[in-house]
Amino acid sequence: MSKINNKEVLQSYILTTAKYDYSVYEKRILYRLVELFQGLIQNQKLKDKIVIEQDNQNTSIVSMPIKLFLQNETDTNHIRIKSALKNLAKKFFEYEDENDWELISVISEPKIKKNTEIATFRINPKIVEAFLDFSKGFKKYELKVAMEFESVYTMRFYELLSNQKTPINYSIDKLKDIFNIADKYKLTGGFIQKVIEPAKKELDKCSPYTFHYEPIKTGRKITGIRFIPIHQPQFEDESLKKQKAMKQMSNRWFIPKNIEDYLKYNYEFTDK
Repeated sequence: MSKINNKEVLQSYILTTAKYDYSVYEKRILYRLVELFQGLIQNQKLKDKIVIEQDNQNTSIVSMPIKLFLQNETDTNHIRIKSALKNLAKKFFEYEDENDWELISVISEPKIKKNTEIATFRINPKIVEAFLDFSKGFKKYELKVAMEFESVYTMRFYELLSNQKTPINYSIDKLKDIFNIADKYKLTGGFIQKVIEPAKKELDKCSPYTFHYEPIKTGRKITGIRFIPIHQPQFEDESLKKQKAMKQMSNRWFIPKNIEDYLKYNYEFTDK
């Protein structure tokens, strides 16, 4: 069991829109890795018995208590963590834009020390690069909210729509591609019923950001979805809300100083 200390996490848009179909527990492992490597570029000290080493090939060897991958303080499903680590070792991220296509393995050689309940695995340097590559933009979300969702599709929609101010359109094919479920839900109605509606229902219930959606038709056929983001401030973390209210609306506050410097140095990011 582990209490989740809430914070705002920046996630690379590359990771947000990558093609993959992961389980909820696999996603929770990824959330912790995003948090971990973001903390490193902020020069934060490692805690919670987390250890990172590097071999001579620049591969990170990460050790973390498995309790950090659980949903909340009442979750004790350690068997699911073992299964998630095993499956992540077999899976890839697929990323493609107008210039590149890339298939990236995630972790390898996972193991759990049963007496200490510490999980150790090697993580592909390319994945670390993806975690920290903000050149195509980033999404910001609350870690605790993301970790406690029960559906992987809710997690993905939360990432896509968190802090989104304007409507966003996705074709049905693009959504299925991002979720890596192109071969599922041949009927668009089934996709909406099994993927979009349950995600919206869970977001409505507990998320700072949810959505209204409208079908986009080509002729009589639904070929896309228009998502209209809805802010639900009643579900925002009160301490984070107070921090925002006390500070000016500036990138320097919302983006940690070390990350701001990183973005400026590497990607010509500005305060404006």
